[in-house]
Amino acid sequence: MTLPPKLQPGDTVGVIAPSGSFERERLLPGLAYLRQQGFCVREGESLYAQDRYLAGTDQARADDVHAMFVDPDIKGIFVARGGYGAARILDRLDWALIAQNPKALVGLSDTTALQLGIYERTDLIAFSGLSLCSDVTAEGLHPETENALWAAVCSHRFARINLTPIREGEVNGPLIGGCLSLVVSLAGTPFFPKFDGAVIALEDVNEPPYRIDRMLNQLAMTGAFDRAAGVVFGEFVGCEPERASEGQLEDVIEDFAMRVSCPVYCDLPYGHGKARRVLPIGLNVRIAHSVLEFGTI
Repeated sequence: MTLPPKLQPGDTVGVIAPSGSFERERLLPGLAYLRQQGFCVREGESLYAQDRYLAGTDQARADDVHAMFVDPDIKGIFVARGGYGAARILDRLDWALIAQNPKALVGLSDTTALQLGIYERTDLIAFSGLSLCSDVTAEGLHPETENALWAAVCSHRFARINLTPIREGEVNGPLIGGCLSLVVSLAGTPFFPKFDGAVIALEDVNEPPYRIDRMLNQLAMTGAFDRAAGVVFGEFVGCEPERASEGQLEDVIEDFAMRVSCPVYCDLPYGHGKARRVLPIGLNVRIAHSVLEFGTI
């Protein structure tokens, strides 16, 4: 794994949109918030562009990623929003350039594709847990998310987390994962991460239980869970069944736990809810006695 440098007030950070487009007004509170925290902000060239549902063409969004990583004045990179589109630029990225210029990349949701691609190709740890457009309002940022964010990117500190065991067992390995639908979208591609010995963290939003089941089954058929050290489920916001007779998400997770051989835990405070932890994708973690602890970096 490669450690990104710590951020500190006074640093210049870049803001990019490698996925979906958005109205400029949605980002204004996030930009103001970063400046209030003492950071100088550099906006990507394609930040406010629109090409259908994308924030500019694939090449323009890839160019923004390159520009932020190669610029020595930029110390960290924040993603404006998720949506869709990050996976479309993976085959356009210069992985050697990114590896030679390690920086903290902070995003959530669709950014999973970019963060997993970067980790698979460069071993660079990224931080999953913040989307500027969605999380920062005129009132600011939820205190739990805020505390987790700055502890992660400025101090590389991550508090212990109490989990709920479904299939208990001691677990050690790199923490890999993110939004389930984005993890699944990489299956069969050169950017699908190696799950050998990994602790797989998963969350999603607005997916009914049968679709969660379908995606977990697809990952299972790749052999991901056969090779994993363990699985940890985060929040699944808006993932209610279309009809009560279909069962609940809890039923899907319990069924899943019976079909895999690795330990399975739930209640990781991470997902599309407003209050969440910021996870270091690629950092070694340990789970013992239902407590998740992060390694030092």
